[in-house]
Amino acid sequence: MKTYVDSSALVAIYVPERFSKTARQSVRAVPQIPFTQLHELEVRNAFELLVGRALITREECRAIQAQLDADLDSQRLARVSLDLDRVFTSASDLSLRYTAKVLTRSLDLLHVAAAQAMKCRRLVSADDRQLRVAKAAGLAVVDIKLRARREKS
Repeated sequence: MKTYVDSSALVAIYVPERFSKTARQSVRAVPQIPFTQLHELEVRNAFELLVGRALITREECRAIQAQLDADLDSQRLARVSLDLDRVFTSASDLSLRYTAKVLTRSLDLLHVAAAQAMKCRRLVSADDRQLRVAKAAGLAVVDIKLRARREKS
């Protein structure tokens, strides 16, 4: 597993939004996408937020959750159990190095640290600050927002 897909990009894969096409294209050639404890919480929570904001119905949420579960069952999404102590320590180190400049949120740092822990070489995301930290930390980055803007032009 060489490519880490952030929750922002994973949600865009499952929920139609303006970056969905680009998110799907960005992972089309990736044989397996790592799915961590961070994804489990953040992605499913994002689906619930969409219901709470009346952007999708409960029934649509169930269908999206079922698709996610099918991708986990087929191992398109591969469950990865992280050593969370190690990931949090690494995220703290990233914070000391980059947060004052980049203004990165802690969850974004955790995703970059998780990617590093799994020895991923590439990170796919829609989060500008997370992408800046990932790039500074040596990962190749795919900005699905930037790609979508380019395709639109």
